[in-house]
Amino acid sequence: MSQCCGKVPTPEDVQAIRRSIEGHQSRYQGDIGEQAVSEYVTNELELNAEFFDQRQHGFDGVYRDGAGKLVLIESKLTETPGLAALGHTQHGREGSVEWVEYVATQMTDPTSKEYYSPDNAKIGEEILSIGPENVSFLVVHIDPETLETDVSKLR
Repeated sequence: MSQCCGKVPTPEDVQAIRRSIEGHQSRYQGDIGEQAVSEYVTNELELNAEFFDQRQHGFDGVYRDGAGKLVLIESKLTETPGLAALGHTQHGREGSVEWVEYVATQMTDPTSKEYYSPDNAKIGEEILSIGPENVSFLVVHIDPETLETDVSKLR
């Protein structure tokens, strides 16, 4: 085991290190999960990535199936499996019709810095025109311990 400055970390040092990375760990874990899910849905589910300017909030991925229909993806790299891993927001549970409608509406709003871009506006308009309830929504979960992947279809 290497040591910095010849000091063996105390339990307090370890706790301080853990506290310092807590805010970043979730983001990095999310980034890793989203990349792994992207590869999975492209290779295993044969979905085609749609150009999507992912901001801080919203969908983890936007794809099209073989028929050209939109498929929204929520990526989860957690010990909590599938649908149980979906979070609750002010605008409904992730993946719910209400939440999808909210995100799509924000994607079309030029004043929304968290969601809007010209490319996102096109996707948001498509979602709203066909109805959020009619857009496929998949939760792709990867267990961080076993790396097993499962897919749950909300609709």
